[in-house]
Amino acid sequence: MERKWLESFYKECGREVSLAYNVLNQTNNWGITMAVAVVATCFLGTARIKGGSINLTYPTLLQWYLVIFGWIIMVRFFVRSALGLVNMYRWNELINSTCKVLSLPETYPDLPLLNRNLAKKIEAFFFNWRSPKTRWFIVWRNLKLMYLWFFIIILSLFIWGIIVLDKTILFWVGLSLFIIPTIIEIIWFNRWYGLQYQSLELEAEKDLKEILNEECGIIPGLIQDILILGFCEDGPFRYARTLLANPTVKWLPWAYQSYEIHPLFLAQLSDTAKLRNLRIAFASWKKGFIGLVDIIRYGRIDYIKFVSGHLQLTITLDDYVEGLPTQYIEIKSPKTLCFFH
Repeated sequence: MERKWLESFYKECGREVSLAYNVLNQTNNWGITMAVAVVATCFLGTARIKGGSINLTYPTLLQWYLVIFGWIIMVRFFVRSALGLVNMYRWNELINSTCKVLSLPETYPDLPLLNRNLAKKIEAFFFNWRSPKTRWFIVWRNLKLMYLWFFIIILSLFIWGIIVLDKTILFWVGLSLFIIPTIIEIIWFNRWYGLQYQSLELEAEKDLKEILNEECGIIPGLIQDILILGFCEDGPFRYARTLLANPTVKWLPWAYQSYEIHPLFLAQLSDTAKLRNLRIAFASWKKGFIGLVDIIRYGRIDYIKFVSGHLQLTITLDDYVEGLPTQYIEIKSPKTLCFFH
């Protein structure tokens, strides 16, 4: 595969991982909020205080119908969350494999093997849009992520209503309203091609950290180098240079998307604990600029977290001293903002 195409694909993977994470977050939040609101409404009038004691009137038919409505909402959002979750796994699988290929020189002897494995993953997970995880794996992870206890509570309230309520025509209508949408959602869930798992026959390959340690000695050496935190002077961070030059500013938050991070540093983000207190330097350049730029200010990483393609940092800045000799770094890839130098 052409390296330029892989670089573009890698950046797209980073954007898609962030998008999938945001969709999953928003879907979960809205689903739980709406379901809780419905159930809370159901119980607004259930408590009665008489003579110092509290009596609960649940279940009435109206309250039971509200529980069924809450269940339908939860199931719909559960399916939507599962789609977001499988997209996260899909794009993470692709970005990790692409990162491995791009992190190695073109002369590396096992690079053709890595390219063959990556090509199989791209064909299966990108072009054919299959899932890298089984359907039951996605269901269980989705339940653990947000929905398990809410489902248990709503199901308990529903079963309570089945046991206690009179079996009138409205009862059977409510039971149908519970069963039919649930069956429809299960059918849709099972038939959607994006959740169909595809097992790949991949050739055995080494982990990226093992490759770098064994072949290049890159990772141990990189930790001794300085991490450049760059930003574009034409973008929304264009005023950050003035902030960094202010001696009263002692720390500040910082962030990157995965497509803005060099693959060699991205490979180390699986273990962020070792990166705390890492030496950093801030620099800025114009859009598309290639050449030498000056170091604005130095500092160290106080806090670091990498979640679903989003790197969050808190930087403790060194004291700003005017009059020191200017130090420069060379920018070769202006779109890569976070890299070792």
